Amino acid sequence: MNAAASDNTGHKPEPRKTKRRPPIETREQAAVYGLGETVEGPLVDYLLKGRGDDRMAVYHAVQAGFPLADVLRMVNTSEAFRRGGVLAKIIGASDRTLARRLQEPARALSAEQSTRALYYAEIMEKATDVLGSRALAEQWLVQPARGLDGEAPLGLIANAVGVELVNDFLTRMDYGVY
Repeated sequence: MNAAASDNTGHKPEPRKTKRRPPIETREQAAVYGLGETVEGPLVDYLLKGRGDDRMAVYHAVQAGFPLADVLRMVNTSEAFRRGGVLAKIIGASDRTLARRLQEPARALSAEQSTRALYYAEIMEKATDVLGSRALAEQWLVQPARGLDGEAPLGLIANAVGVELVNDFLTRMDYGVY
C-alpha cells in the first residue's frame, strides 16, 4: 500500500470537501453579493461614466478596465443577464474563481473582460431602441432567433463575431429586412 495514500492505521484520508457557490440567479443571491442597486438609464453610459460616444475615450475606458462593482450592478439590472449567466461569461472563469473574484468588487476588470461587459451593454441598448422597450429587449435576447440560425442572441454576445452577428441582425430588424 502506498504510504502517502494512507496513515499508519491503514485508513485512507477523506478527500477535502469544498463549497461551491452557485451562479447568481435571483435578487436574493444578488443582495448577498451587494448587488441590490440597479442601474438607471442606458447601461453603456453607466459603464463609461459620462465619457460620451467618442470611440477613443471608450477605448481608453476599456483599457483601464471597468470596476467589477459597476459590472455587477449592470448585470443585476437585467433579469436576462442574471439568468443567462452573463457575469460568468464576462469574467470568463469558473464559478469558484468568480466567487473568489467577487471578494474584490472595487478591482478593475481586464481590458478583455471590460470589452465583453461593453458588448452586453451595447447590445441591450440597441435591442431596447429597436424593439421599443427594455422588457421586449430582454425577452428577445433569450429567445431563439431565426435570423441567427435558431440561436438566442444572449448566447452569441460573448465574443466579437457573435456581437457583430447580433448587431447586424438588430440593424436588419430596425430597417425591416430580416
